[in-house]
Amino acid sequence: MRAVIFDLDGVVVFTDQYHFQAWAWLAGQQRWRFDETLNDKLRGVSRLASLQIILDHNQLDLPDYEKEELAGRKNTRYRELLTEIDESALVPGAIDFVKAVRAAGLKTGIGSSSRNAGMVLDRLGIADLFDTVVTGHDIQRSKPDPEIFLLVAKRLEVLPSECIVFEDAPSGVEAANAGGMFSVGFGTTPGLEEAVLQVPTYSEITVERLLAACNPK
Repeated sequence: MRAVIFDLDGVVVFTDQYHFQAWAWLAGQQRWRFDETLNDKLRGVSRLASLQIILDHNQLDLPDYEKEELAGRKNTRYRELLTEIDESALVPGAIDFVKAVRAAGLKTGIGSSSRNAGMVLDRLGIADLFDTVVTGHDIQRSKPDPEIFLLVAKRLEVLPSECIVFEDAPSGVEAANAGGMFSVGFGTTPGLEEAVLQVPTYSEITVERLLAACNPK
C-alpha cells in the first residue's frame, strides 16, 4: 500500500451538524418534511442528489433550474454556518492518525463530494496534511461511483490497488470497493458491512495494524 485516502465529513471533520442545520433551514422555508433520519440518507451524497432525496421524500418534482437555485441557497447557508467551525469539529484522533500515516511514508489524500472541502481544510489549518484534495468541483459522478477515488489515486500517482480508503458512508464504501481499493468503514453507521475492514474509532487502529490487515500472511 502506498496511499491512504480519507473522506472528509465524518472521517476527518464532523460537519454533519452544519449540513443538517442548512438543510433544515431550507426545508423550514419550503415547508418540507425533514428530520435527522432523512438527513442520514444524505451522507456522502452530492448536494443536488441530496436535494432530490428530500424532494422524493416529500413527493415533489421541480424543474432543474429551481433545484439549482434551492441547492445554491442551502450551500450559502452552509457556508455561513462554517464560519463558526473550529478544532472542536475535528474527529478525535484523526489528525494524529493522518500524521502517523505520513510518517510511515504513505501518501495522503482527501476524496470528498463536498464542494466546500477546501474551505473546511483551510479554516482548520490542516490542508498541508494532504498531498492532494479532490472535491465535488473535480468530478462528474458522485459516490457510489468510484470516480472521485480514482482521481485521487491518479493525482497521487499510485495504482487504485495501492490505496486504502477511509469512509463513513455506505455509498463511499461502495465507491472504494468499485474502484478496486481497500475499504475501511469508519464509525458505527449502519451499512458499512461491505467494507473490507471496519474501524469504530481511531483509538482502535494503528498504521501498523492497518497495513497488516491489508497484507495478511
